[in-house]
This record gives sequence, structure tokens and C-alpha cells, in this order.
Amino acid sequence: MMLQRIALTLMLVGLLAACQPANDAEMATDATTDERKTVILISIDGFRYDYFDLGDTPALQRLVDGGVRVDSLHHAFPTKTFPTHYTVVTGKHPGHHGLVANSMWDPDRDARFSLGNREAVGDGFWYEGGEPIWVTAENQGVTTATYFWPGSEARIRGVRPTYWKPYDGDVPHEERIEQVLDWVDMPEDERPALITLYFSTVDSAGHRYGPREEPVQAALEEIDGQLAALLDGLEARGKLDDTYILLASDHGMSRVDFERYIMLDDYLDLSRVRVSDWGPATQIWATDMPVEEIVASLEGAHPNMRVWAKEDIPPRYQFDNHRRVPDVLAEADLGWMISNKPYMAGRSQFQLYGTHGWDPALAEMHGGFVMQGPDFVAGSQSPAIRSVDLYELMAHLLAIEPSENDGNLAPFMPYLTATEPVVYSTFNFDCEGSPVEARVAPMHMALHWENEIHVLDRVESTNPDHPEQFQAVGLEFGFGDDSASVAIDDRFEADCVVAN
Repeated sequence: MMLQRIALTLMLVGLLAACQPANDAEMATDATTDERKTVILISIDGFRYDYFDLGDTPALQRLVDGGVRVDSLHHAFPTKTFPTHYTVVTGKHPGHHGLVANSMWDPDRDARFSLGNREAVGDGFWYEGGEPIWVTAENQGVTTATYFWPGSEARIRGVRPTYWKPYDGDVPHEERIEQVLDWVDMPEDERPALITLYFSTVDSAGHRYGPREEPVQAALEEIDGQLAALLDGLEARGKLDDTYILLASDHGMSRVDFERYIMLDDYLDLSRVRVSDWGPATQIWATDMPVEEIVASLEGAHPNMRVWAKEDIPPRYQFDNHRRVPDVLAEADLGWMISNKPYMAGRSQFQLYGTHGWDPALAEMHGGFVMQGPDFVAGSQSPAIRSVDLYELMAHLLAIEPSENDGNLAPFMPYLTATEPVVYSTFNFDCEGSPVEARVAPMHMALHWENEIHVLDRVESTNPDHPEQFQAVGLEFGFGDDSASVAIDDRFEADCVVAN
């Protein structure tokens, strides 16, 4: 049975390869012969991958039923709001586009960025390492509109969206939906082909009360009502079937406990370093203390914390070559936080029950994702997909040439070229006593191991025993009829057999 499914998958891959254009530029040129469709990118901040069943959400279910339900969205490191949102629209990892945290330090400018600094948020200097999809589109004559998105307030590489809004979290959700529909109603020569939309209330409730709690459900159900108004409005205008809707989240959410805080000043003289970001992952700069001394002070200091010098950060994080990546990174275990005594003085558990920012492979850090549109066959299902690949998808849907990025269009192509629903196959293995589940789609797979979900791309196999071969940075998985092999960073490597 496994070999039959493998043969079917390989046949589909061959057919897809035969019909794909030679490159993205050719795809963009071909697509411009038809009327360009509208792409609406929606972010529900803090919408964890398992929130689809959290409450009564008929609009979300309508999107799922009418398009491709994706198991989850694997984000980039760190799983914080600004870095991950900017990865979605640039196709670059934070370690490459330079938005490395919600609070960060730039050693060249000798300046600090934070979400509360409105001048910095609107300064294109901080975003120059990546090219957002709206800049790519505008540079190629395609009109865009953003109703809030990190980076959209700034002139990036000299360009802004044609229509944009300064962030104001108090703007009623109804007003946001009405504006999107007003944009859709514009004459063709003024109408934006790309629209972004953002909601923050699910994230706020998750921080305040913890994931999957009743206030989170209430916030999600309220947003679902707004999504229903959007879908109904598009349908009433005869535009729903011609619109691509990509509904995503920037990260998941995990519960935190007041008793699980690691006080960094128990192990390090904070007056001799600069800490630019705190939380699940703490970014530390060497000032009056050498990097080696910082690492030596923190390495093994607490059983729930790891520490790396910049050059030793796991390659899988792709948090490496930008100047804003700190000299030292300390990361806590899931559910643990890194802080300091002065900050924690007078604080209580009731101020924070949930947060995010850990290893993006952790299942609780995965966001929700669903995609619907004219080229997606209703009822399709996909394993986890990487958020870094969404820029390539949007460029393809908008029929524009993508800028340089880290993403990959290939995982989406089977879903864009199918005439019947595309679903994935699931295989279970015993890897030297550790269970591994492989969810395999035509051009990518999700590797489920312990409490982690990794996304790997299909590659050509040179192992006849394992004709199904997948790779990503720091990751390898291959399998055949009755065996498999797996490697995850330097943490886990094993030979596997099919589980009974």
C-alpha cells in the first residue's frame, strides 16, 4: 500500500514538473494575459493552529470548506509579531530581513526600535533588509492597499502602498471591513490588486488570559462575524469567486506561569551588557563583557535555558548574518520566560497568562492558515506550510516578478494546478523508540516529532531504499516501503521502521 501511494505521488510530481513554466518570470508573464485577480491577505494575530474548533466560527469554516485547509503555519524565528509578519510579506527570515524582534538594537545607527516608538515604526530604515510584497507590486505597476500590517506605515526602499493606514488598534473592525469593500468597489484603474487586513484582539486575549480560554473564543467569534461580512460583501458584488483569500496568523500562543521565570541577573552582571529583547528568547549584546564570558556565565546556569554565541545559533533558525542579530542568544524552554528582578518587582501572574516567541517548530508556536481562491480546489488539505513561502505565492497570484527571497513556490503548485482536491498521506514510524509521523504532500511534507512540527521540501533522492526524500536547513527525512531515516539538527538522528 505504501509503495502504491509513493508511486502515485511521484507520478503527480512528474506531471507537475512537466507542466510548470521554466521560471517565475515566465509564470508572471503568462498570468498577465488574464485579468489580474485580487489577493486579500488577512492576519488574525495570535490565532493558533488549533483554534479552528475553538468556537462557533462559520465564516472560518466557510473558508476551509471552499479552499485548502492547511494543518498549520510554521513561522520564522523569533515567533514575535513584527518579525513574523514581515517574513510573510518579504519571504525572508528575520535573520536576513533585519526585523529581528519587536524590540531591537541597530549597532550601526546606535539606535533602538520598539513597537511603542511611533517614529521608529514609520522609519523605512528598519525595514530595508526585505522587500514587502506591496513594494514589489507597486514597482511593477500593481496598485496595493494595506489596512494595517507591520512595515506598511514606512516608506520602504522609497515606496509605500498606494493606500495605507497608520496603525490604530481602536478602529472598529466593522470600519476595516467597510474600507476593504470600498477598495474592491473602486474603478479597475484605481482598485488595489493586493489588500492586507489585520486584527489584534485574539492575540490580546491570549496574552491576558492564556490560549484557548473563553475570552479568546469570544474574540475569535467576533472576528469571525467580520469575516462573514467580508465574504458576504464580496459575494454580493460577484467578486468572491475571483478573489484569493489567504487567512493567516503570525504565531501561536503558549501558557506561561509566574513561577517559571528565569532571572538573568542571577547569572549575569546586566550593567556590563545590553539586552535588546526579553521573553522566551533574550537578545544580548557584548558591551563591557566579552561574548565568551557571557556564554560561559549562562551556559548550564539554568536547566530550562540554552545559550549560543551568534555563530552557534542553530542553522535551522536562519538567524545569522544580519547586523541586528545579537552577539548572544538565550532561549528558555516552552512555557518558561527570561526576565530580570527590577522588571519583575511588583508584577503578578494576572498580567500575563500567555505569550509566544519560542522555537518556531514547536507546535504551540504554529499559526492557523487557510487559503481560498479560483485556482484552489475546495476540499483540499495540506500539511504544515512555511510562512516564508507565502511571498512567492502572492507574487505568483499577482502575476509579478518576485524580489530576492528565501521562499519556495513549489509546495503550492500542486494545489494551484489541480482539478480535483489534493490531500496528503500520513505515515507513522518508530525511530529507535521515538515515534515520528510524516504527513506527505506532493512537493513538501510536515515532520511531526515530539512536540515539534517541521516543514521540509521534496528533493531528488539518491537512495533507492528511500525514494521519498525531503530536506530543509538542518533537517532530513527519507523513507521507502518499510524503513526511513531522520535527522533534526544535531539533536536527533535515527533509522526508522514502519510503526505497527
